[in-house]
Amino acid sequence: MPGPAQGALFARVVSRGAASAWSFIVGMVAGNAVWLLATIFGLSALAVRFATVFVVVKWLGVLFLLYMAWRLWKSDGTRAAQQPERSGSGFLAGAFLTLGNPKAMVFFGAVLPQAFDMTALSSAQIALILTLGIAVDFLVQLFYLILARQTRSFISSPKRVRIADRTAAAMMAGCAGAIAAKG
Repeated sequence: MPGPAQGALFARVVSRGAASAWSFIVGMVAGNAVWLLATIFGLSALAVRFATVFVVVKWLGVLFLLYMAWRLWKSDGTRAAQQPERSGSGFLAGAFLTLGNPKAMVFFGAVLPQAFDMTALSSAQIALILTLGIAVDFLVQLFYLILARQTRSFISSPKRVRIADRTAAAMMAGCAGAIAAKG
């Protein structure tokens, strides 16, 4: 199910093109891999031990969403040549956004214990679960990338771009509010 990370991915592709999204997608997938590993190795113990880290990451994700929403809202609908990103900025944005959204943690925490005895996983089983999780997540994000690329080609006039930007900005701000409101 799409969430704030997919909204940010869409906004990135619509505003900068599909090529700008690869490092962001890798960051999103890496963030989900962290949640998957945390679930495999006992998320509750990890969350209790590093509760402050989880809170900081959550608020970094909220701030990033609000920053993206502000930039999209103030957009004039034209797309000038974009400055190249700093190396790793897309990766960090994708990772922080995914780590700041507890949806993946809840999903993995609900699904994995139903399918596996989490106390008896071998190293090979852990590697298989992690590999499959990363592969499926990457394919899902690739689907969103293709959809966003198609949307970019549909949105050609500055008026349509401005409408899309403001819609995405409102959705991102709403997602930021929802994440911030969760305890």
